Amino acid sequence: MTLRTKLLVGVAVGAALASGGAMAAINANEMHLALTSLKLALAKMGVANAMLANPTPPSSNAQAHLAPANQLGSQEVSAILVSQGGVINVYLTPAVGIGNGIIQLVPQIVTDKQGKKGVKYTCYSPNIPDIATAAPECTYHPVSQ
Repeated sequence: MTLRTKLLVGVAVGAALASGGAMAAINANEMHLALTSLKLALAKMGVANAMLANPTPPSSNAQAHLAPANQLGSQEVSAILVSQGGVINVYLTPAVGIGNGIIQLVPQIVTDKQGKKGVKYTCYSPNIPDIATAAPECTYHPVSQ
């Protein structure tokens, strides 16, 4: 094996180790802070109010009467964006332990035993396979290709 080949193998192994470090374990405490933040609670309220007041769910922050996505950030959340069907997309920061992590809260109108309507959210992540370890109420659903 030549010195050049050894050097290239060493660089490749180093890059592999470095990329593995970039995919560090999720920080459960930071994930909890992200999912219980006041800004996310406001987004959930905005979507719920819009869904209960209109036959069509909001498809933007403006329709849910929320600030622009990038103004709803924190140390754990880079942005909160309402999309088609009232789905709330939470974009996580590296502080949570995963780069470019996304959590989606999918709303559904439910009726309780007294006949009162409300909105329930189901939590998914399209790109965090081990989401349930840090947020047991969430499940992993990869995007279909």
